[in-house]
Amino acid sequence: MQKPTLAYRSEMRIYVALVIVLLVLGFLVGWLNPADIKNQIAPMMKELVRSVDSGGSLSWVQEFWRIFLHNAATELSIFGLVFGIFPAYSMWINGLLSGYAVSLVVSEQGVPAWKTIVFGLLPHGVIELAAIVWAAALGIANGMAVIRAIARAFRRRLETAGNRVDSAVNVQSPRRPLLFALLRTACSLPFIWGMLVIAALIESAITPHLLHWGIPNLKHH
Repeated sequence: MQKPTLAYRSEMRIYVALVIVLLVLGFLVGWLNPADIKNQIAPMMKELVRSVDSGGSLSWVQEFWRIFLHNAATELSIFGLVFGIFPAYSMWINGLLSGYAVSLVVSEQGVPAWKTIVFGLLPHGVIELAAIVWAAALGIANGMAVIRAIARAFRRRLETAGNRVDSAVNVQSPRRPLLFALLRTACSLPFIWGMLVIAALIESAITPHLLHWGIPNLKHH
């Protein structure tokens, strides 16, 4: 039988792989089929553009705080315990939006996709995506822990029906994996937010200069 820590690591590898697959698939769909998904993600793109435009007159320090607080709030929402559905959906949508944004820059401004990715996404995206992927994997793990806790509690109550003493003793055990998952999440938060701080610093202070240097003719809407 695997030790709890080893079992947890093995399980997290599966969730991380699932999150990366959803993110990559979403990106490819958004990049290669923008016309097919335009109507579906148009409201989200409008909100994103409105958010970016509102920060156009901000200093890089104010822009840093805007980016960090937005990303931190997103990470907290990903940790929701709705059976891991929202974290998986969030990764798919993140991929769609990123791919669609790249396709727009390529089609409307004639900028090669590799330049858009290298100068506009990679500098801060590598660190930010690492934080998002880990947060989403933890969110899925928490959702699965909720499902297991409910299933175990239900099974224990069936097994101990009619025996109040045993039921009172056994009903606590299904909660332990859920508490363990939540503790792991709490311990991971400082590292995730630390990565988001670094990513926000790069995106607010460095990425604009890289875009200006690498894609001097890029037009900002």
